[in-house]
Amino acid sequence: MISGLAVFFLIAPVALKLGEGIRSLLDLLVSTNGTLAGLIAGLLIWPAIIGGVYHAAILPIVLLEMEKTGNSFLGAVDMVGLVMVSAGITLANIVSPRDKGEAAVAAPGFAINMGFGTFVVAAYPFMFSNKYIFAGAILSSGLGGLLVGLFDVRGTAYVPSFMAPLLSNNMTGFIIAMAGSLIYSFLITLSINKISVKKSKNMVREQKANKVAG
Repeated sequence: MISGLAVFFLIAPVALKLGEGIRSLLDLLVSTNGTLAGLIAGLLIWPAIIGGVYHAAILPIVLLEMEKTGNSFLGAVDMVGLVMVSAGITLANIVSPRDKGEAAVAAPGFAINMGFGTFVVAAYPFMFSNKYIFAGAILSSGLGGLLVGLFDVRGTAYVPSFMAPLLSNNMTGFIIAMAGSLIYSFLITLSINKISVKKSKNMVREQKANKVAG
């Protein structure tokens, strides 16, 4: 009870003021240069969620914005930068996995991201196992954020991907941003997977050749 009262009366008001301050700063950046603000937000959102900053700082801002306006700039960045990028990475591992087991892991993640917009961690096994896929995820997220800023999109995450554009202030712009980050992450992951498979086959051939020569 004491802990709860301390949070309610002491910590919560400070956290609320801090969140409002960050939101005001974000609004200023967006109004000044929305494209740059979107690019920066897109590039930082994966490091933020991996580092634990997302749930502590970004999510409360998204909820505050949505409470007041019904949609959110960061909510749109969340959808294109996290959900769509994760969907692109998992889709590439369904189409052209490095091994058959990865396709089985990727399929549920892709389905949940597209159907519910909530399973971005489905991309973690592929991102953490290959630094180029990790870098591709950040670049794809940056592209998506840039497009969100370019089209001045306000949207939301945590909804089915096919519903998200209908809940935004710019349906066409949101569709372009979502498609851009998904396709870019898909193509990057697909290319990296194909290169990895080719390298593995070449190594197997070299090993067989060395055995024959030996």
